[in-house]
Amino acid sequence: MNLQNAVVEGAIIVLVVGWIMLRQTRWQDLDPMRMWRGPIILGVVGFVQLKSAIPAAGISAVAVVLLAVSAVLSIAVGLAMGALSQVRRTGDGWQARTGWLGSALWLVLLAVRIGVDIGAKHLGADVVASVGAILIMLALNRAGRGVVLARRAAQPHLVTAD
Repeated sequence: MNLQNAVVEGAIIVLVVGWIMLRQTRWQDLDPMRMWRGPIILGVVGFVQLKSAIPAAGISAVAVVLLAVSAVLSIAVGLAMGALSQVRRTGDGWQARTGWLGSALWLVLLAVRIGVDIGAKHLGADVVASVGAILIMLALNRAGRGVVLARRAAQPHLVTAD
């Protein structure tokens, strides 16, 4: 990869991450169908991609451990993001936003994920750094957040006032 491609890819990554963080800080309707559609689609696509990334020889014990640790971390950060999110009642239903603290936590997850990917490559567990594994971790994160938000919206006394 040449320098120009690296700069373009870096700029695209910064723009996408910035856009996602901006969306997380804005009020959005809590639509149950929409809340679960993303994690389900990401999980299915990730599983299909991961399945094709597993070498014919199988998956190593190191890869299994790294995938399990990444999954637990993704779920935990998703649960924390849901707990940190603000939820409010509107005339049409419920709205939520993650806020800057939850978004910062999400950035920490991304940084840890990049570190895990680098470590996995050095340990020969390339499947951990595959697109499929990353999509599954993202799906687990969004699902963890969704579980907390759905529970909070169903229990009005847990909802923070604005």
